[in-house]
Amino acid sequence: MRICVCICLLWGAAGADEPPKANRGPVEIEISGAKRDLYKIAVPRLVGDSATGNLVAEVVSFDLTVSGWFKVLDPRSFLAHLDQEGTGIVVQDWRNVGAEGVSKGRATVLGDSVALDFKLYELARGERAVLEKVYQGSKSQVRSFAHQWANEVVRHLAGEEGFFNSRIAFASVTGPGRKDLFVMDFDGANLQRLTNNGSQNILPAWSPDGSKIAFTSFIRGNPDLYMVSSAGGRPKRISDRAGVNMGAAWSPDGAKIAATLSQDGAPQIYLLGTEGSIVKKLTDTSGPFINSSPAWSPDGSQLAFVSNRHGSPQIWTLPSGGGNATKLTRLGNYNQEPAWCPRCAQPTIAFTGRDEQAHFDCFLIRVGSGELIRLTEAQGQNQHPSWAPNGRALVVASSRGGLWITTADGKTQKQIYKGSADTPTWGPATR
Repeated sequence: MRICVCICLLWGAAGADEPPKANRGPVEIEISGAKRDLYKIAVPRLVGDSATGNLVAEVVSFDLTVSGWFKVLDPRSFLAHLDQEGTGIVVQDWRNVGAEGVSKGRATVLGDSVALDFKLYELARGERAVLEKVYQGSKSQVRSFAHQWANEVVRHLAGEEGFFNSRIAFASVTGPGRKDLFVMDFDGANLQRLTNNGSQNILPAWSPDGSKIAFTSFIRGNPDLYMVSSAGGRPKRISDRAGVNMGAAWSPDGAKIAATLSQDGAPQIYLLGTEGSIVKKLTDTSGPFINSSPAWSPDGSQLAFVSNRHGSPQIWTLPSGGGNATKLTRLGNYNQEPAWCPRCAQPTIAFTGRDEQAHFDCFLIRVGSGELIRLTEAQGQNQHPSWAPNGRALVVASSRGGLWITTADGKTQKQIYKGSADTPTWGPATR
């Protein structure tokens, strides 16, 4: 659950004890209701400037691997003569290694300027490129251009948007008794520190447009809600009521924030205006029960949250305007941290559950049917799932080290960050 610090924090949480260090390191997919193997694609290095060409191929390969759509072929298997081919292809050489598609390109560097000329080939259509793009700018934009091209490939071959132009926020231990917030590109590049106030700063939550991040800080002793620009700057306090002010979650339209407050005793879910005013109290269980960790449905009509009103922490849902709550999870005695899939065909919530061996892992549950899917198992402790903008992947914090991306079926998992990291939250995609 997203309230990790207040009961130890509310439910308790795993910790980490070293400063962050940047690191980057077959599935069935559904197309129009039919299942098929992953699309096999080759991503050779770009010809031209070798350093740039290798970097671009690495970035594009990683993007397509974690997209949920592709199997990227091992470059060691390639039979083609890349320098002779240039940006063209000899179809049979690529068919012989099992490729269905090939991403080719040329990198041209002049001083601080770079030009990347990309071409995508579908082998069934012969030697003519089916997609071409040219990107020009400074060398500092190379990774961004590579992400843009990978998004174009996904758009062309899968018919939907990729998530490679998105960022992830997370909290990290940065010293004794302190945590700070960081943001980075979804693949771990371009790390940026957002807070540096000598306190505990936790539970980041992106605004729908990606411009702001709400979070909880203990800078004044009490767990208060703050807001800061995702580009950095001075945070603004928006809720400093007595008790906890935690677990902020923005409504899909950006007009409201759901949060957990304990100003009246036991923690309850409230709706706040973005400036911190109380709009409505949504839960009001009598007794010492905890209601926390709100998460909005994509259409804004419902909230998932955690409650122990029946004894153990479980995932519940209720109308976002208030009303009767419905218990969603019934298996396991410790389920927390709900995250609603933004674009799944069936309403789906990811959450952290503790199994019978006291291991924390990430699960999915279909809201209508109650079908349960386990994403991680026998891979250490895995917690805090957060969805990619298109619902094809999730980021989780893992005891394997730092942050990992998993495709939505759990079959492809890649580490994106080493070191101290918890409560990651995946921000929106930008164009």
